[in-house]
Amino acid sequence: MRSLARDQFLKIFGLTSGAFDAQQRAGHVALAFGTPIPATPGRYFDLDLVAMAIAAALAPTLGRQTATTIVLGFFNQWVAAMGHADADSTQNYFFALGGMGWDNDEKHFREIWVTNGTIQQIMSDLRDASSVMAINITDIIARLRTKARTAGIDLSQPFFFPPEHERFSQIIIEFKQEREARIARLRRSKKKWRRHQALMRREDIKPASSKDAPIQPAA
Repeated sequence: MRSLARDQFLKIFGLTSGAFDAQQRAGHVALAFGTPIPATPGRYFDLDLVAMAIAAALAPTLGRQTATTIVLGFFNQWVAAMGHADADSTQNYFFALGGMGWDNDEKHFREIWVTNGTIQQIMSDLRDASSVMAINITDIIARLRTKARTAGIDLSQPFFFPPEHERFSQIIIEFKQEREARIARLRRSKKKWRRHQALMRREDIKPASSKDAPIQPAA
C-alpha cells in the first residue's frame, strides 16, 4: 500500500478540497477498509483511490447512497479483484453486481448480488440476474496510475496481492490494524457513526456466494 497526503489523493482523483468535503458531509464518501474516513486526518492510501473510483462508476446508475453502501460493505470483494488484477495482466478482473427480481411497484430490483473475478467468473456467479453491471478493476488501476504519473506521483507498486502471494498474510494484518484505527476514529463522531451503521444495515445487497459475506458494522 502506498500512503498519500490529502493533496496528492485529491490531485490524482481530480477533486477539489471543497468538493471532497461536501461529499463527506453528505455521507457519500467510501474509502478502503469499509470506512468513510482515514485513520489519521489527511493520510490516505492508494486503495482509497480505487474505492472512490468504483463508487463514482456505480453512482450514475445506482445513486450515490447505494454506491457508497456497496463500496463500503464489499471491500473484501473489490480488493480481491484488485489483487488479481495487479498479479495477472493477461485478462481483466471485475467487481460486479447483478439485479435480482424486479419490483414493478417500487421500480427497483428486490436484491443486488455482488461478486468479483474474470468475466467468465462473474457471469457464472450472476447467471440468474436480470441485469449485470461490471466495473473493470484492471482498467481503474491503469487509469489511476496514469493520472498519478501525470501528477508526478509513483503508484507503480502493487496496490494489493492475491491470496496465494507470499506477502498476503502480512498485508492482511496491516489491513486489520488500519481498519481498527479507522473505525476507532469514526466512532468518535456519534453522527458519522450512526450514519455509517445505517448504511451498512441494508439487507437487499448480498454476496453472490456465501463465502464472500459483506463487512459487518461493529457494534
